[in-house]
Amino acid sequence: MREHHVSVGLSKPRLIGGAVRGFAIANGTVVALLVYITFRSGWKIPAAVIVSGMAIHALLRWLTDRDPWWNQILNVYNHYGDLYESRPWHGKLHALFRRPYGFDSDLPC
Repeated sequence: MREHHVSVGLSKPRLIGGAVRGFAIANGTVVALLVYITFRSGWKIPAAVIVSGMAIHALLRWLTDRDPWWNQILNVYNHYGDLYESRPWHGKLHALFRRPYGFDSDLPC
């Protein structure tokens, strides 16, 4: 059996500037729109918007460095809804309506 090496670029998510591609594009779009809107108000507000956009991108980059798949894990987490049933004897506590273990569904509060 032969060993095959997989490129690191093929095994990780697509990135822009070290952050997940979709979030980086969304951040850049919001920053560009806010700079466009506040352009006539002087130079301080657009500069503050650009600095805050850079800080958000640095946060996204830090999250991606910690765990390259954090956005997909968050997506799986968001597909499961919380179910609060005030009457536990009602019978609607089916496993389909519960988050999987480890997603704060069975952990003590």
